[in-house]
Amino acid sequence: MTVKGYPRLVTFGCGLPDSVPAEEFGNKAANLATIATQGVKVPPAFCLGVSLCEEYFKSGKKLPPDLPDLLKAGISRLEKTTGLSFGNSRKPMLVSVRSGAPVSMPGVMETILNVGLSRESVRGLISFSGNPRFAWDSYRRLIQNFGEVICGHPSALYRTALHAAMEREGVADEVELDALTLRELAYEYERIYSLTEGQKFPEQATEQIGLAVEAVIRSWESPRAEAFRRLNLIREVRGTAVTIQNMVFGNIGTRSGAGVAFTRNPWQGDSRILVDFKFGAQGEDVVSGDQSATTQDEFREVLPDVYHELLDTAKKLEVFFKDMQDLEFTVQDGELFILQTRSGKRSPYAALKIAADLCHEGIISPQDVIWMLREVDIDAITIESVQTHDHPIGVGIPASGGVAAGAIAFSTPRAEEMESEGQDVILVRETPSPDDIPGIQASRALLTARGARTAHAAVVARQMGKVCVVGCEGLVLEESRRRCLISGQEFSEGSIITVDGNSGRIFRGEVEYSTDRPSRLIDMVREWERGLQM
Repeated sequence: MTVKGYPRLVTFGCGLPDSVPAEEFGNKAANLATIATQGVKVPPAFCLGVSLCEEYFKSGKKLPPDLPDLLKAGISRLEKTTGLSFGNSRKPMLVSVRSGAPVSMPGVMETILNVGLSRESVRGLISFSGNPRFAWDSYRRLIQNFGEVICGHPSALYRTALHAAMEREGVADEVELDALTLRELAYEYERIYSLTEGQKFPEQATEQIGLAVEAVIRSWESPRAEAFRRLNLIREVRGTAVTIQNMVFGNIGTRSGAGVAFTRNPWQGDSRILVDFKFGAQGEDVVSGDQSATTQDEFREVLPDVYHELLDTAKKLEVFFKDMQDLEFTVQDGELFILQTRSGKRSPYAALKIAADLCHEGIISPQDVIWMLREVDIDAITIESVQTHDHPIGVGIPASGGVAAGAIAFSTPRAEEMESEGQDVILVRETPSPDDIPGIQASRALLTARGARTAHAAVVARQMGKVCVVGCEGLVLEESRRRCLISGQEFSEGSIITVDGNSGRIFRGEVEYSTDRPSRLIDMVREWERGLQM
C-alpha cells in the first residue's frame, strides 16, 4: 500500500535498500540508507512513514489499522537478515524504536531501546550471548525506558533504586555492577513498574513494539517538541517517521560502548574530530545528558583500531555530505556501527569558520559557503575571552564557546521570568535536558553538574549561540533550598556568576572579558559574495 506516492514501509541494511525519501521517512532513515550504500556499517532497519503519524493525530490518536501487518512485515525482514527471532526465547532479536522527522530535532522526541526482552527471553539472551551481565543490564534498561517514556513514570523511581544498588555494592558507576546485582535490580524495576502502573510489565514482544511505536508518534506533540519547533520556526512539517532498527550493544563487553562524534569542533570550528564515548553504555546514555563520557584520549588508547576507523568514516561522510557531521555510533565487541549522521549544529562563529575551511579544502565552493551561512548574521559574530586574573570557583567541560555573566536560575520557568524582567540569566541544572529548551533560549548560558558536551541539550545551546559548560563536578544543586554549591561556596538563585565556555571555568560575580571580531573570515566571505554578484 502507498500513501501520496510513498510506500508505507521501507528497509535499509537488509540487502538491497528501498528508496528512502527524507520527506516521508525522515532525515535519520534517509541518511542511514544512503551511507549504507556507501559501505558504512549500519544496523539493519525498517521505517514507517510520516503518514502514520498524520493519521494518528487526525483520527483522535488512534493507531492506523494496518500497523500490526506493517510491523509483522518489517520484523520478518529483520529476522531474515539477522538470523534471529523477535520475542524468541532461544535466539531473541531485540530492536530499538526511534523517531525521525524530516527536520533535525536532536533529543526532542523519544527512543525506546532493547524492545523484545522479557523474563523468558532474557534467559535465552544469556544462553545465546554467554554473558548474563549484559542480558540483565539490557532487561533492566528496557523496563526503565518503557516505564518513563511509554507510561510517564517519574525517572526518580528507577534512579533511586539504581543509586541504592550502587551504594550497596560500593561502586561509582553503573557499568561496574555485576550480573547478580543487575538481576536483582531488574526484579526491583519490575516491582516498581507494577506498583506504579497497576499491572505487570508486558512480556509479549509484539505488545511492546506496538506501545513503543505509539509512544514515538505521540512524542511529536510533546511540550518539548512543540517548544523546539516554535523556537526554531519549524512549520508545515507533517510529523515524525518511526525507525525500527536491529539492536547493537555497547554494553556487551569491555570492547564495547556508545558515543557521539562531531567531525569538527562545533563551537570553535577547528578541523579536528571531537568524540564523547562511554564504555559499557548504550546509545542514549551519552546523548541524554544524564551521564558523563570517557575522554577522547582514553577511547583512542583502548580501542585504537576502532578510533581510526571512526576517523576514516567521519572524513568519508563529511566529504560525501559536504558538511560537518554529527555522528551517533555504537561499538559492539570492537565492531563500529553508525546509528545516525546529520549536519552538525554549531555556534555562529563555528559556522563561519567551518564553511570557510571546507571551501579552502576543496569540499565546497564559495557559492556553497554563501548558502550555508544564509541564516547567520556574520557581521554580529564576536569572540569573547576572559581577561581576569581571578581564580575560578569551579571548572567544567566546555561545550559551547564564549563568555556570559548573569543571575543564576534553577528552572526553566524562573529563567523565563527573570529574562522577562530584563535580567541576564545563567540557567544552572543538574543535567543538560531537552526539556529545558525554553529556559536555554531565555538564558545567556547553560551550566550543568553532569552530562557530556555532545548531549542533545548542549547541541541545542550551541545552535542558539548560547555559552554552555557541562560536567562541572564541583557543582551541587539544592533546588528545594533554591541554592547551589560550587566547590563548597554557596550561591542563591539570583546570584551573579560568569561562565567561560572557552575553558569551562566558572567565576564568582561578573569578571572582565574582551570581545573581538573575526574580521579576516568575515572579510573573506564578503569578498566571495561580491565576486559571485559580478
